[in-house]
Formats: sequence, structure tokens, C-alpha cells
Amino acid sequence: MTLNTLSRPLLTVLLLAATLALTPALAGGHGQSTDQGKGGYVSLEGLEEFRGLVDLSHGEPRTVLRYLQLVAQMDDDLKAMGLERRIVVAMRGGSVRYLRRDRSPIDLADQIVAEEIARAIADLHARDIRIEACKVAMDRFEVPADGVLEEVNVVNNTFITLIGFQQQGYGMVAIP
Repeated sequence: MTLNTLSRPLLTVLLLAATLALTPALAGGHGQSTDQGKGGYVSLEGLEEFRGLVDLSHGEPRTVLRYLQLVAQMDDDLKAMGLERRIVVAMRGGSVRYLRRDRSPIDLADQIVAEEIARAIADLHARDIRIEACKVAMDRFEVPADGVLEEVNVVNNTFITLIGFQQQGYGMVAIP
């Protein structure tokens, strides 16, 4: 696989991982955390509760699925570190197209991935990860509010979600 064949979202994840791995060294440390129970993350030292907010607006179904799976992986990692977790995924833009129970309006080629997205959302919900969907985006993509997956909480505008949770101390990751 060459750099030219990597997808933009995958490249973003790889760059983020590399940046996080180098952060202790760049901060003047020796690359070692004093809190080894937190997986070596300097950013988690002293934390007992993790508050994370994921802003997911990407419209390509495989990318949506990949990021939902990454949220589950993050939850597993944080749980293994013994942290209390409060995680919210705010879905807006094209990502809301795959939240419908009736998948018939979804392109046939994307329906299998939409089913996997539904399973990923059910898994996140079972972990007490809150999923919010933007009604503004749902209207734009003709997704009826009464037809979304039962695990999804429909809100009028996820901009309010994003700002409100940040004001409550949640750190945000934006996925365009």
C-alpha cells in the first residue's frame, strides 16, 4: 500500500496516532509517562473520568463505520485503564443517512455497510455511549425522525450538542 492509495480518513488517523505517540518527546519529556496504568498517555495523568465528544459528519458509509468502530476501540482502551467514561457521538451531515431503520432508500451498494453501522451503533449504545443525530441534517437528507435506529437520540441541531458538551468539559474530536 502506498501513500497515494491511502484514504484521507485513514491517513488522518495515522497522522493523529503518530502525533500522539510523539507528544511526550515533543513536550520535553523522555517519552515516558509517570502513570503507566494510563497506557503511557501523559494527557490522562491524574484523570479518573474521561469525557469525550466525537463530531462525525462524514458521508461515506465505510468511513462512518470505521470511525464508529474506532470509538468502540477507544472505549475499550479507556476501560482497560480503569477510567470512568462519558462519551458522546454527535452525527450530522451525510453521516445521518445511515441511521434509518428502513434501509431501502439507501443505495443498494451501501445497504450492507449501513447494516454494519446499525450494529456498531447498537454496540456503542450497549456501552452507554450516547449517539445524537442532527434533525437539520436529517431533514436535508430526508431521514424521518421517527424512522431512525432506536439507539439514536434525535436533537434539533448538533451544533448545540457540540458546544454544550464542550462547555461541560468534554474534549472534542472533529471528523469531517
